[in-house]
Amino acid sequence: MSDLMLSTDGDLLVTNNALMLNSGREAIRQHLEIRLRTFLGEWFLDTDVGVPWYRDILGKNPQFVLISQILKGVVLDTPGVTELTAFSLEYKNTRELSVSFKCETTEGEIVFSEPVEV
Repeated sequence: MSDLMLSTDGDLLVTNNALMLNSGREAIRQHLEIRLRTFLGEWFLDTDVGVPWYRDILGKNPQFVLISQILKGVVLDTPGVTELTAFSLEYKNTRELSVSFKCETTEGEIVFSEPVEV
């Protein structure tokens, strides 16, 4: 698996006037990040793609069981991911959800631990 490489702010990474590519574990990790940050209905070509942040996750009384099921499903449905070995959530009052997980992929283990800001 290979993909266009994105910078830390989500822009295409260009070096010496050439688009950069990533592959292997880094491409899978980038794909996971993109999937977790995409809102349901955001992509005009397929409105069924994305996480239902507004509908099921953001709100006054978050249902952690439902949120866990949704986000675990996103991780497990990502191409290249074979197994989810650890998963945790931390919801903060500032509309920030910290998602941490370890997963096995076809390219090796990925450890993901960072806030998903929405």
